Amino acid sequence: MKIGCKIIRLTSVDSTNNYVANLIEKGEIKSGTVIMADDQNEGKGQRGAEWHVKPRENLTFSVYYSDVNLSVDRVFVLTQLVSVAIVDLLKKFGIVSSIKWPNDIYVGQQKIAGVLIENQIAGTLISNTIIGVGLNINQQEFNNFEATSLFLSSGVSRKPVDVLYSFIESFNLLSQEFNGNELIELRKLYMSHLYRLNVSAKYRDKDGDFEGVIKDVLDKGELLINKGNEMKTYTLKEIQFIS
Repeated sequence: MKIGCKIIRLTSVDSTNNYVANLIEKGEIKSGTVIMADDQNEGKGQRGAEWHVKPRENLTFSVYYSDVNLSVDRVFVLTQLVSVAIVDLLKKFGIVSSIKWPNDIYVGQQKIAGVLIENQIAGTLISNTIIGVGLNINQQEFNNFEATSLFLSSGVSRKPVDVLYSFIESFNLLSQEFNGNELIELRKLYMSHLYRLNVSAKYRDKDGDFEGVIKDVLDKGELLINKGNEMKTYTLKEIQFIS
């Protein structure tokens, strides 16, 4: 899954994921293309949330990849790969981060990056995927949102496009390393960075707030939590993390 064969930089766009989807519909984009936007004004996040960033201060981009060659049952591999690539990227800048299930990236208790993966399915296979990433680079104020940036975490200002090149390098190296039977090693690496793993914390499900302990993430991406004396599995929309 090599990416970065072509990079398109936009001054402004509603959403880089939407932009890629439109190019796919027109047949005007090649696999591995990266779309970067200096200003993304209608960015999308998980659960239908919006992703707001200050223009030219952060990195927002999407990657298109076709012929993914993954079964639907193994779709979570993409989440693992992208999340671990961002953790590896931040490590290059001396920043220790963790993965808040399924694919938000945290520094301490603050969010520094988010991922939105949109797949197209053909039968039992993923035919192509759009990987959207938002990474806070130089932004210093986030209003009431618990967030941080590379600058706040390291004290160094960086050009978003330079960080993009570093991500492409991390992603390509990881995708080369973890393939076929080695995917189990990718899963282990993802779990080693999992936020709140084996730590008692507060969550909210359809029955209300509770104290639970994250024990695992299953192959299909469900979160496994010890709730009282019971092991329960959750999909993204079924549970909330409470600070």
